[in-house]
Amino acid sequence: MMHFRPAPAGRPPIFLHTGWRSRGTWVWSALCHEPEVMGFNEPLHEALASLAPPVIAAVHPDAWHGGDAALARSWNEVTGLLRPDLTGVPGFHADFATEHAFAGADAVQPELEAYLHGLLAHATGVGRVPVVKSCRTLGRVAWMQARFPEAVHVVLLRRPDAQWASARREMEVHDNPYFIEMPLLMLARNAEAPVVARACQVLRVPLPRPLCQADRARAAAACRRVVAELSREDRYRGFLAFWVASAVAALATDSLLVDADMLVWSMPYRQEIAAAMALCAGAAFRLGRTSDGNTPVPPLDPEELTAQRAALTLLQEYRATLRPDGYVAAWNMLAAPLVGPAPLAMAPLPAGEPPGQDGHAASPFASWTLRWLHRPWLRREGRAAPAAE
Repeated sequence: MMHFRPAPAGRPPIFLHTGWRSRGTWVWSALCHEPEVMGFNEPLHEALASLAPPVIAAVHPDAWHGGDAALARSWNEVTGLLRPDLTGVPGFHADFATEHAFAGADAVQPELEAYLHGLLAHATGVGRVPVVKSCRTLGRVAWMQARFPEAVHVVLLRRPDAQWASARREMEVHDNPYFIEMPLLMLARNAEAPVVARACQVLRVPLPRPLCQADRARAAAACRRVVAELSREDRYRGFLAFWVASAVAALATDSLLVDADMLVWSMPYRQEIAAAMALCAGAAFRLGRTSDGNTPVPPLDPEELTAQRAALTLLQEYRATLRPDGYVAAWNMLAAPLVGPAPLAMAPLPAGEPPGQDGHAASPFASWTLRWLHRPWLRREGRAAPAAE
């Protein structure tokens, strides 16, 4: 197995675990603008199994309706890994994209581990800091932390109704159902994971047999047909079940949590996270403008609100397994559309939950950020946490 050398000046690799339509590429881009950073965007994407230089050359801002320049370099960094005699990125298997996506810390996945170590080695071998962003790792953050304990693991969450609105726009305006299909496919391919099974049960998510029992390639092909036949409410139930299952898995870990919505509308919060990210990366964290920052979140319809309440009930079942600030964060995100207008409403805390500390009562993330910055590895490396203002 390949192991990577310490990054320059002892700076650790960064893994950004996020969901589709959660502003992950925006945050990843803010970490990757410096020349000493090598960014890998979606290294578990199924398309990497057939990737070739001409495909990479065709990815440019004009190929995406958003004109996102980050897409132009999304896979550029893996070009050096490609071989003329092979199709696809060496060491990558398409099953990495959807299989074992809720693996626990003790799961044995040597091929995936070797592949990820190879990516980090590719970056550190040329003296650069690897920053890896993936929408396919929220359910396995514990596994990632166990295999890469020296890395910084960041969990980026966004309100599910806002994510859903973004995914729906992609489907309805741009004829791109991918971001609605993938959560359902991930549920189906991981239906035996206890948290997934429970989420599907509580939210009454139908998982058609072809998606669960066929091989991955056939299941992916069948998913588009299945999504086209589902009602809007059933699509949302599947989307929400995946959000809750992923949040439950991710929020049980010791990771740096970031609220994607607060990054947009709270400058003090953005400054605090920027300080944390800069400390992790050893470089400036420069957030540019996001294309959907001023887009209102449409209200959920009655059936979707019913699913939202069921998701809150499900979250409460897992309260004992989650760290307190993570539980409050997920509660706020799920309850917000039930208690006030989008996008700025913050839900009341669950019964018995203390208010935030460090002068950040509006955000359960912020106080945790400050505590996280005092982690032992930061002290060992001689890094000082930024003072709370």
